[in-house]
Order: sequence, then C-alpha cells, then structure tokens
Amino acid sequence: MAQEIGRRIAIVGAGFSGSLLAVHLLRRSRASDRIYLIERDAEFGRGLAYGTGNPHHLLNVRAGNMSAFSDRPDHFLDWIRALPEEERAVVSVTEDRLTFVPRRLYGSYVQSILAREIRTAEGSQRLYLVADEAVALHRRDAGYAVETACGRLYEADAVALATGNLPAAEAPGYATNPWDPAALDGLDPDADLLLVGTGLTMVDVVISLLDRKHRGSIRAISRRGLLARTHAATTPVPRILPAAEAPLSVLGLLMRLRGEIRRHAASGGDWRAIIDSLRPDTQAIWRQLPLEEKRRFLRHLRPWWDVHRHRMAPGVAARIARARERGQLVVERARLGGLEPRAGSLAVRLRPVGGGPEREILVGRIIDCSGPLGVFSKAASPLLQELLRSGDLRPDPLDLGLDVTAEGAAIDRDGRPSQRLFALGPLTKGVFWETTAVPDIRLQCERLAERILSVVEVGSGEAAFS
Repeated sequence: MAQEIGRRIAIVGAGFSGSLLAVHLLRRSRASDRIYLIERDAEFGRGLAYGTGNPHHLLNVRAGNMSAFSDRPDHFLDWIRALPEEERAVVSVTEDRLTFVPRRLYGSYVQSILAREIRTAEGSQRLYLVADEAVALHRRDAGYAVETACGRLYEADAVALATGNLPAAEAPGYATNPWDPAALDGLDPDADLLLVGTGLTMVDVVISLLDRKHRGSIRAISRRGLLARTHAATTPVPRILPAAEAPLSVLGLLMRLRGEIRRHAASGGDWRAIIDSLRPDTQAIWRQLPLEEKRRFLRHLRPWWDVHRHRMAPGVAARIARARERGQLVVERARLGGLEPRAGSLAVRLRPVGGGPEREILVGRIIDCSGPLGVFSKAASPLLQELLRSGDLRPDPLDLGLDVTAEGAAIDRDGRPSQRLFALGPLTKGVFWETTAVPDIRLQCERLAERILSVVEVGSGEAAFS
C-alpha cells in the first residue's frame, strides 16, 4: 500500500548549519513529514570547522556564547558539565563561561544534539541521514528531486543548501586544503615551509606543526601581513550602533566606531567590548549599505575587520607569539609570484607588497591558508555549478556567495525568489556578512525552519526515494 507522507525537506550539508536546521525542522514539523540530511563526508554534525582532531585547535568564541539554541544560552555549558570527568580532564575543559574549548569537542556537541533527536520516537521516523553527495537538483512540479552520487533520487518539496565554506580552488604544486590530514603528512621536520594567508587558518596550521615538533622555519605571507588579535576578558556594553542610526558609508562607520572606542578607552574600557557590541546589528548594517560601499569595505577594510572581529584564544596567541619571538614563524607582507619544482623542493618567488625586488626562497611545501574561496562563481562544486548554469541560483552582487532574500530564499537568474530552494550559513555571506559564527547561524536556522514549513504545502508520495 502506498505510504502517505507529508512535507519532504532535503538539507544538503550536515555541518553545524545543516544539522541545526534539521533539529529545528524536527521540533516544528508533523509526524508525517520527512527530513533528509544529506552529507558526503563520513561524519554528520562536524563539517569543516569542527572536524579537526587536534585538541589544540580551539574555538575562537567563548563556550558561554556557543549554545546551539538562542533561548537556552547555557545549553553548551550544561552539556560540558554532564560529560564524564575523564573526558573533561583530557580536553582541559572547565565550567567557566569564558573557556575556549577544542573545536572537535564542539563537533561532538552538535552530533549529540542530532543523536538525541534521532533517539526520540518521532525523530527516528522523520529524520533520514543520507551518507552521500548531492550532485544535482531536478525540478519537479512541487519541488525538486535531489540526485546523489550513488544515483538515488530523493523527492523534496523544499531544499536547503548548507554546504558551508567552499574550499579554495585547486592549484598545482602545493596543498590547497589545510584541513586535509595529507597536507602535513610526510613532512621533513626540518623543512622550511610557506603558508599563504595569515588569518586563523594559518594559526591552526602553525599549531599543528608545533604539535608535530616541526623545527624548520615557517613563513606566512599575505597582502596586509595582519594577525588576528587576542581575546581578553571584557565587560559587555550596550548596543552602540543600531542599524537605524548607522552611517551609510564605510568612512562614516569607521569614524563612528573609532569614536566609540576612544570614548570607551577613556573610561578604562577595552576596544573588544565595542566590537562585540555590534553583533546584534552587523547584519542589518551590512544589508543597508550601498553596493559600492560594500565593495569599498572589501577593498580597504576587510582585513582589519577580520583580525579585530575574529580573535585568537589567549593560549593559542601565546604559542604563536613564542614561535615568532624565536624566529621560527615569520609573518610578512608579500604575494606569491610563482613557483617551480627544484631538486625535491619548491623554488618560490615572493613579491613584497609596497615595492621592493622580487626574491626567491626554497621551501619543502606550500600550504594555502587563505581561507574559503573568495569568488563564489568559481566554486568547484558540481551541484552549485549546475544550479548556476540552470539559472536556479545566481551569485550575490559581490560574488561572495549565493544571492538570497532576507529570509534565505534563493534568488534565480532573473531576480525571482524561490518558494522551494533556500540557503543558509556561509553560502549567504555576501548578503548577510556575519554568517560564519554560531550565534549568527543559530538564529538563521530557527527563522529558516519556520519559513520553510510555512511556505511548503503538504505533499504526498509513495516512497521517500526511487
């Protein structure tokens, strides 16, 4: 007998964004609904950010701000407190809200949330974990059929894309994915290395090298040569810049922010508190900026914003500082001019930023730490490229990600918002800007779950897949 089913929703990607969206859909859906969580990697709930196995790769947000649920701010801390004592001891976790915990531990937290939902009677009947890669979406009258690499089709009334940060494009001669364990495999501990990028990804790679007792020199280059600042204890301040009062120019915003920091410092306050106070309003401020002002920000101020907004845990910063003090880690302003293999090494040409002669160095390996792909239309994703070609998707005007509405609905080539295709998380960075940190994504997941269930009509079918 045909099985009557309700709304069918497919989520492509099971990192933090996709997994948390699945949880919120489960909590709001009906018993007859079906939710397919599709993930190409072996582990659900971790994704790129929380898949690292190194316990010294720490979250860059304090544990007290990392709850997966906005209405339960201590949920993550309560989960930590409930861990067996031996587990807390191994990862040096304390119960302090100011703790910076290992990122892999946070991945375990997300997995535990998923597992708890699956263990419930309703969750086990409604949530389907699909360990496969989504490679295409085929339009149907009432939605899409999601095709996976194994050739199966999952009929869905709505699809949410939550593929996370896209890796940098492949390039010959060096490791382009610093999170791939093979990126550091087989390294001579005395080899000199070049890291392209000086952000938090570079910091993680250096920590991994130090943990491996690497003795060779490590040179990190970027256009600005900036390092992330260090977290420090601060006293929270009220919101200082509601979007309705924010200037509509980058220069105006910069002057306003500097003024607030000076006033706060004059009374003994710390600049970090002012930066952190912007969190509730950053998305709205970004969305109301004229396009040319957004481009101006990306050209001139983005690196400065990143190093002040996305900071290092104090313990991590101390290790990086010691590596620089002893001369093992060198950070400089330079560009990669070219490379060629030479007698078991790579001859690399470096071009100093700001002028000066190009010079050549020999390194054992180059590791790209420049972060996620910066040009979305060049994403090396068969699924996304096919949707761009078909016109179901279009890049945002800055080409940082997908163009979506304020509610997360995908906008097609002709500017029409979809009622069936959505996106969330880092894919929507160009539209919302702040969509990579847990406090931002958790709100996006809650709102998108309500939106999807409100617009998707009840469907029916004889099977979940064909």
